[in-house]
Parts: sequence; structure tokens; C-alpha cells
Amino acid sequence: MEPRPERNLRVQRERKFSPHHVLLGVARMALESAERKEDGWFYHELISITFTALALEALANSFGERVVERWADFESASPMAKLRVIARELGVQEASLAQDGVLVWLIRFRNKVAHAKPELVRFDASMTKKEFAKIQLEPPKAGLESEVSIANAKRALAAVQAVFDLLCEKTPQEKLDGLLGDGFSGTVTRA
Repeated sequence: MEPRPERNLRVQRERKFSPHHVLLGVARMALESAERKEDGWFYHELISITFTALALEALANSFGERVVERWADFESASPMAKLRVIARELGVQEASLAQDGVLVWLIRFRNKVAHAKPELVRFDASMTKKEFAKIQLEPPKAGLESEVSIANAKRALAAVQAVFDLLCEKTPQEKLDGLLGDGFSGTVTRA
């Protein structure tokens, strides 16, 4: 039997984890894969949009925790309501959160994904043989599928990034720890 090594180091670490970093990272990587038309590119577009939507709420929760007193009172609010509360607290004009309706669309999209329902999709159109040849192997798209595109993934990421930048700009420096980037700190001492 091998002797147990002596534990003579004390390692302490801490990290303020803000999940929006990892969620936005997934969204960006999926978008890059979709843009390269890698196998499953449609799924990468879907992943990008969905994870951007999840990152939006994570972003609201991360900023809310740091800048809004009694944030737990707002935990069950919609992402847009959370952002409005944060905006008021930081003195941000609510209109600057609008992002041309992209955020509202993004939240609705997320809800469609989270609460997906079956749909009977019907297609009825008059077309030429040439037009039919282009689409003959494509199934008609359901409502959710018709919203999945590289353009929508880019719009969603740009809108969430703009909100992130605005909130960072208005948040006091001492409250930004963990919001701007991910990292950890620690010490190692002799035990």
C-alpha cells in the first residue's frame, strides 16, 4: 500500500460566476459554425439564437444582482421587465433597450423553443417547374423554423451585445466584478 502524500498546501479560490459569458460564448461559436456552413448549420443557427436569448436573461440577472436592491423580488419577472428595472436603477433610458424590437422578438423566440408545440404545416403555391425543382427536396417550414437564420442570429447577438455594453457603461466600476469578463483569484499557502 502506497503512503498517502502529506497535504501541506492550503489552496483557496473564488470566482464571481456570471453565466452570460458562457452562454454568449456558445452563441458566438454556433454562429461561426453556421456561417461556415458546417454540417448541421441550421442547428447551429438555432443554437446561436436560443443561447443568445438565454444569455439575455442571464445578463439581466447578473446585473440585477449587483445593482438592484432586493433583486430577489424581481426573480420571476420577464427578461424585459428585469431590464427595465435595471435601466431605471442605472439611469438608462428605457428606449435605449428597445434595440428596434429585437429583444422582444428574441424573448418570444426563446419562449417558442422552451414551450414548443407540434404544428401542421401546409404549403400551397403555384410555380414553374424550375421553381419547383429548387424546393422539391425541402420540407415546408414551420413557424419556428422560418425564424431561424444567420441574419436573425447576428441581429440577436448584436442587440444583446449593445445592451451589455450600455449596462457596463452605466454600472459603477466597483460593481462590475465578474460582469466584464470571467476569471478567478486565489492564494496558495503552506498548511
